[in-house]
Amino acid sequence: MPDFEHMDAGEIRAHRETVLLRLLIRLAQIESNDLGQRLTDAGYPGVQTAQIKVLGNIDTEGTRLVEVARRLGVTRQAASQMVVDIEKRGYVERRPDPDDGRATLVGHTDSGRTLLRTALGFMWEIENGYEQVIGSSAMAAVKKALAAIADSADPASRLGR
Repeated sequence: MPDFEHMDAGEIRAHRETVLLRLLIRLAQIESNDLGQRLTDAGYPGVQTAQIKVLGNIDTEGTRLVEVARRLGVTRQAASQMVVDIEKRGYVERRPDPDDGRATLVGHTDSGRTLLRTALGFMWEIENGYEQVIGSSAMAAVKKALAAIADSADPASRLGR
């Protein structure tokens, strides 16, 4: 482990720029902002970064609200409020979970599925831009490595489970 106690401010700053979490946060922010702008330009005004995060954590078959909250790392109440905002835009709907009458599923509406398809196309374009920077082999390796880390740390966070 580096000796952080004896690093000066410049050394600490340089090290921080190599920390995986910092890099992931930077890239997630860049991609979310880019995606949000593209969606706005495509006729989906006002889709916010927080809404993109919620929509990205809903399975195509629907996801229990409590699971959306877990994936986002927020309380059920906070997730519920986020879903209300997206529901008002007509992109998701709540319905009873057929496997558990006490639970609520959040699923995409037809408009939400159209938004999802549009967003996936834009994300493909954005990722293709990254691939132009690092090459296809490196991009495949980055995705494979990040998926392995995520699957190891929290296998339940995968979509469709």
